[in-house]
Amino acid sequence: MSITKLSVCALIVSFCTLSAHAGLIVDGRLNDWGVTVADNNGSNFTTWSSTVALLGSHVDDTDDSAGHSFFLDPNYGGQDFDAEMMAVAVQGNRLFISIVTGQRPDNGFKYFEPGDIRIETSLGTYGIEVGGGKGGKGGSAISDGASGSTYKMNSNGDVTDHYTASSRQVAGSIWADLDWLADPIAPYGPVQFKIDGDSTLVGQADYVFTRNSYTTQHAVIELAFDLDVLEGAMIQSVHWRPTCGNDELNVQFDAVPEPTTIAFLALGSVAFLRRTRHA
Repeated sequence: MSITKLSVCALIVSFCTLSAHAGLIVDGRLNDWGVTVADNNGSNFTTWSSTVALLGSHVDDTDDSAGHSFFLDPNYGGQDFDAEMMAVAVQGNRLFISIVTGQRPDNGFKYFEPGDIRIETSLGTYGIEVGGGKGGKGGSAISDGASGSTYKMNSNGDVTDHYTASSRQVAGSIWADLDWLADPIAPYGPVQFKIDGDSTLVGQADYVFTRNSYTTQHAVIELAFDLDVLEGAMIQSVHWRPTCGNDELNVQFDAVPEPTTIAFLALGSVAFLRRTRHA
């Protein structure tokens, strides 16, 4: 476990600078974040644009050389499920999240599918549907409104079946009061969700999941939504895992306040945490 604190000065500068520059665009490219996503170890996640207003990030891995059956630190499974980078930013009243993974360009096939995004807040847990559909073939990018997906896994975390989610549980939809499905590998953490009669649709993000439309060795998930949908909740952490749960990106914060108090964000420190566990 490693935790790095972001300086108060850096936050103040990022918010002041932002007002004079163009905002982020949800397109899956991430060049406006100041980073590069490229095959054959060509990614660069260390140079961030000064206009992003970055709240937190974690860069885990940029080695693209290992396939499904080879070791790629910290686990076996390699590029097929490697969690590489997560970044979170606020611009105005909108929260932006970008994720880079080694998700297979055939969307997982019989191995590992993308899990859903989990946001822990002071008022409870929210989930954002990632979608992706059935693996086994290449897939073009999907955007907000595409069908959501639920995956069945065996005891090793391999996907054995795919189900199209409820017609309301579309890609980029934001939900509260969810049933979270655990990955099958101890300690069985929450990795994807289903809605039920008690679940509440609170909003819809601008959303893109590139699948194999961008590079052949990476998939990018990028989204943005108005902070109003969280009904004043303070964001504590953002999580993403592949369905096997063997790798995790986890960005934690002291607090991301509701829109009316966003100007005071610089008074809090931000911590980045990424936890990885072995099967």
